[in-house]
Amino acid sequence: MLNDIEVLTAPDDHYWMAKDYRIPVEPGANVKPGAKGLATEPINKMVPRSWVTSLDEGQKIAFEPWIPIGGIAMGGDCGVARVDVSSDGGRSWRPATLGPDHGRYSFRRWDARVALAKPGKIALMVRCTNSAGITQPLVQSRNPNGFMRANVETTMIEATEA
Repeated sequence: MLNDIEVLTAPDDHYWMAKDYRIPVEPGANVKPGAKGLATEPINKMVPRSWVTSLDEGQKIAFEPWIPIGGIAMGGDCGVARVDVSSDGGRSWRPATLGPDHGRYSFRRWDARVALAKPGKIALMVRCTNSAGITQPLVQSRNPNGFMRANVETTMIEATEA
């Protein structure tokens, strides 16, 4: 619930914007753990993210050569251009079908079919590319406050013989 809006004539110098809601000025806000004396700026961007929502972490399913999966994605501070999925540890990626685009900051549904090579534990990976061409990286960026987390999400499932 919004109670009021205050328009400022200068940057906010109160605690949250001056000290806490800040990111390193490094590309991707990525710095070495324990780095000190970093130049920072208020959070001013969001990064693309995507998740599998049709299967739970650790869920057991009957093995099939192809299975349907689905989820949601957001482009960060711009729209979702593409979502790709992998079931082989990121060696190959298949495009997902995107649902309706509800605008720049909205979540977007996606659906895909992925191949399962054999029964067993399977890592389902999903990555989003936004309309600015930024794709979720495989490795998580690091910064003191954990802002701008955007690494590829992995959902582990187990495909069992019928």
